[in-house]
Amino acid sequence: MENKTSRSELKRRAQRIEDLAQELVKLSVKNITNLPCPEYLVPEILAAQKIKGGAKKRLIKYIAKELRNIETDPILDFLEEKRGSKLKENRDFHELEHLRDTILNETIAAFDEARSQNESLSPKWESPSLASLRETFPDLDLLSIQQLAFRFARTRKITLNREIFRMLKGAFEKAKFGI
Repeated sequence: MENKTSRSELKRRAQRIEDLAQELVKLSVKNITNLPCPEYLVPEILAAQKIKGGAKKRLIKYIAKELRNIETDPILDFLEEKRGSKLKENRDFHELEHLRDTILNETIAAFDEARSQNESLSPKWESPSLASLRETFPDLDLLSIQQLAFRFARTRKITLNREIFRMLKGAFEKAKFGI
C-alpha cells in the first residue's frame, strides 16, 4: 500500500513552517545574526521586523517558502535554546501522530482487504510502517503495537489508538534522551 501524504497534512506542515518564520521575525537583532540559517535569509528576517501589514505577511510567507527548502532542525534547536520555543516539541508530537495514523490505516486496510476476500488477518501480519519503526526505535515492543493495531482494526476502540501513541511517545523520548 502506498503511503501518500494528504493535502490537509501538507497544509498543516506548511503552516508549522510559517509559524517558525513568524517566530524568527520576533527574535532580537543579535539573535537573528547568530541564527544557524543561510545568509540570504538574515536580511529578509530583519526587513520583516521593520514593515507592517500585508507586506509583512508576504515577507513571512516568502521566508517560510525558503525555510521549506532547508533543514529546519538547527533553527528549531536555536529557538528552543534562546526562547524556550515549543515549535520543535509540537513538530515531534505531530510526527508521532502521523506515524500512529499510518500504522492504523495500514492495519485497517489490510483487515478490510482480508475480510473482503473472506479470509482472516493474522494478528502478526507484516506491515511496512512497522518495519521502518524497527529501524527507528529498536527498543520498541513492535509485537504489542502490532496486536493493538490489529485489535483497533477489529473493534475501533479509541483507547487502543491512544495506547499505541503512548508507546510510540515513550520510545521516542527514550531515543531522544538516550535512556
